[in-house]
Amino acid sequence: MKRSILSAFALSCALSTAAFAEVTGKVTFDGPAPARKPVAGLGTDPNCGKLHKAPVLDEAVVVGKGGELANVVVSLKGDLKGAAPADEVVLDQQGCMYVPHVVSVTVGQKLVAANSDPFLHNVHSLPENNPPKNVAQPVKGQKDVIPTKAAETFKVKCDVHPWMAAWVAVFDHPFHSVTGEDGVFSIDTKGLKDGEYEVALWHEKFKDCGSGKVTVKDGKGTFDFKVKPKTAAAATATDGTVLVSAEPTVKGPSCCTDGSKCGLKAGETVKADDAAKPAEAAKVVALK
Repeated sequence: MKRSILSAFALSCALSTAAFAEVTGKVTFDGPAPARKPVAGLGTDPNCGKLHKAPVLDEAVVVGKGGELANVVVSLKGDLKGAAPADEVVLDQQGCMYVPHVVSVTVGQKLVAANSDPFLHNVHSLPENNPPKNVAQPVKGQKDVIPTKAAETFKVKCDVHPWMAAWVAVFDHPFHSVTGEDGVFSIDTKGLKDGEYEVALWHEKFKDCGSGKVTVKDGKGTFDFKVKPKTAAAATATDGTVLVSAEPTVKGPSCCTDGSKCGLKAGETVKADDAAKPAEAAKVVALK
């Protein structure tokens, strides 16, 4: 009897350990938090305005009092495989805002757009590699599936209320997460082999902010990341090349908040007309 109890206890501990095997960490913003402005148009809409007692703030950049940066997609990179989670991800429309603002899903995982408001919205996805979705949702409680057949990051908007927008990051493996308002993320490592992995981060405003390494042992690992604001002003060269001075060397990974990558090798260029498109501008000339 005693041996059975001990065996059951050991099994319980093993299951608990496996259940809480995660890569965890925190993403922070190193600098003054950008001011958040009220969402333009929401307060004056007759249906949307009455659902809020206070102004609703823009969610493009959400930084907490301690520098916690929300809505950052954190993912592992490498030769990764794993089944899509069985639970569905819901992108809800509440108070004329998408909730959550950013979600991450695995290819084949069910992603549902829902309407919790008692009036018309429409779900309009803008993917490149997945089938697009553009469907009206006039009824409260209506749900429609957004296809997740290929890995990519794309925007979802509501044509009825132009300020409404969300982002969906689709991966071909299940090792990804999104930071909450506390800046914390948690990636379930079930099925992941121990070893060293690259960690990649993406943000709506800052795009591909950089990467780092995490060591996973017994299914667990920790990784903290600091988004460092750019301190040097950009200058435009006469030949149309945008010149960006490199930041001083810092410990740990960091990224620029204008969407470009800091610390790139000299000689890499980007056209001036692309500089205003952070998502497309991936190369700069590093000034010493």
